[in-house]
Amino acid sequence: VEGSVSFQPGGVNDWVPATINRPLTAGDQIYADPGARAEIHVPGTAFRLGSQTAFEFMNLDDRNVQVRLSEGTLNIHALRLDANVEIDTPNLAFQIVRPGVYRIDTNPNTNETYVTVRNGEGQVTSNTGAFPVHMREQAIVTGQDQQVQYNVYQAPGFDEFDTWATSRDRREVRGPSARYVSQSMVGYEDLDEYG
Repeated sequence: VEGSVSFQPGGVNDWVPATINRPLTAGDQIYADPGARAEIHVPGTAFRLGSQTAFEFMNLDDRNVQVRLSEGTLNIHALRLDANVEIDTPNLAFQIVRPGVYRIDTNPNTNETYVTVRNGEGQVTSNTGAFPVHMREQAIVTGQDQQVQYNVYQAPGFDEFDTWATSRDRREVRGPSARYVSQSMVGYEDLDEYG
């Protein structure tokens, strides 16, 4: 957690400050305020929330990880696909097909979602059909309901948020604890801070 990040447990109306290493479950929501960031881990996958991002676990079990990205920016690093991983935005669902690095930006006010595949492969599904997004591609999906349109382009270069997410990836993959502890254990990377 960096900056002001709020947490709302499923079935509760009040928001509270998010705390590090708190277990999350289906229905739990996270909101990163302007200038804030957060990181959430499930086995095999890291979700990194950018500034002004609303995130919710819709389904979370051994076979399925389904999250809602209502607004903002989400970086996903799927080291392994221990479960089906799907990200839903106001106008699409994106399913990760192969391990890799992905970024999703959505703005509900303009009905636009940008799906960027740095490496890996995924599939976008909307009310008007489904299509793949391959490595080094970006799909821009606009509209809602039966008026959804899309275009696929070459992925843009990295920005500051991508650079931060990459530094977090390096920390996990190259940290000394990865030599001694299975990467399937959630939170193993925190051991590096303590020698």
